[in-house]
Amino acid sequence: MRDIIGFEAGEKELKRLLDEITQNIRASRQKGPDEMQAAVDIATDKLVEFTNLTEPKDESEIEAIRELDRLADQARKEISGAESSEIIISLQNRASQLNQLAKSVKQQAAENVQRAKELRLIPVRDAIEAVTDTVEAFKVAKNTLLDENPDEAAVKSKIESVVRAITALNNAARNL
Repeated sequence: MRDIIGFEAGEKELKRLLDEITQNIRASRQKGPDEMQAAVDIATDKLVEFTNLTEPKDESEIEAIRELDRLADQARKEISGAESSEIIISLQNRASQLNQLAKSVKQQAAENVQRAKELRLIPVRDAIEAVTDTVEAFKVAKNTLLDENPDEAAVKSKIESVVRAITALNNAARNL
């Protein structure tokens, strides 16, 4: 086995490992106590190896990887010295907990992505509000100018051009 990097890889590998151990325990219990003990020994070794090989991809996965390792360690402790039916029930419980953990991590990741999007939009919203205020100020200034005065009419025309450009920019920003 090689290093298991990231929660998704760890979740997938632990599920596979729990399924493999469950199948091996079921098969070995028919063959007698020696085979059963050998299967338990192999299973505990694989679970220890799993916890040694798991690593988070980044800091956001540290707690989730610790939880995966905790589930693997609990499974290891529970199968040592237990009867085959107890081992199978224990492994099924760990698989269920693993599924719940995976759902929780995925939900938290989705919430984090949403929060990040919202945080990135704050400056955009602030810019849109500033642009809207600027457009309104230009419109007020334009309305105070007279068309009869050639200099004021020229300024009024330039203000209209600026307002159109700013409005186009504002609309583009709103579509982000």
